[in-house]
Amino acid sequence: MTNCDYESLMNLIKKRRSVRRFADLPIDRADIDRLADAARWAPSNHNRQGWKFVVFSDADELARLAGKVLESLARRLAECPEIPRDRSRELLVHATGFALAPCVILVMHKPPSLTAGKLLADSPLASGEALSAAMATQNMLLAACAMGLASCVFTGPLLARDVWEQLDDLPMGFEPTCLMAVGYPAGPSPDAPRKKRLEQIIEYRSA
Repeated sequence: MTNCDYESLMNLIKKRRSVRRFADLPIDRADIDRLADAARWAPSNHNRQGWKFVVFSDADELARLAGKVLESLARRLAECPEIPRDRSRELLVHATGFALAPCVILVMHKPPSLTAGKLLADSPLASGEALSAAMATQNMLLAACAMGLASCVFTGPLLARDVWEQLDDLPMGFEPTCLMAVGYPAGPSPDAPRKKRLEQIIEYRSA
């Protein structure tokens, strides 16, 4: 088995950024297929590959979705006066920012069966399906970076759960995991964010 070049991999990982400003340029369908091809090689729970990727590229549809998310989330925030107003405004901006991208991929996972759901009620991530979809998303993020595309993952829009449940043409039996906005960057890549030191995040247990 040929070893991968660790340094090249780390350079790609360190180069990737979360970008929220995109150029007004379409993305070829072939490039979206390349992202999905990278996704399908991610590890998955029992190799079930229980994921679906729904691609939105119509600007009007994305704007409508963002408007519905804004309305739904604003209504919910109004019922939570304990959340500071500036935090609410920030959340609304982040939850609707996906509409600025020329392409948005709705990542979905297959939830556990009703029988398994009872067992997993207190530990929903133990089913592995949502985590599998998340790993597939990471593959797409790295592939996008390697292709010169900008991308960003959004989970805030899913707080407006009713918006996505009302989309009757989504794959049956799947639930939203996250949204991945992708496009060409509108400017230079952001500076690298500050990262915790290695000793802050790893703990070795001695025998």
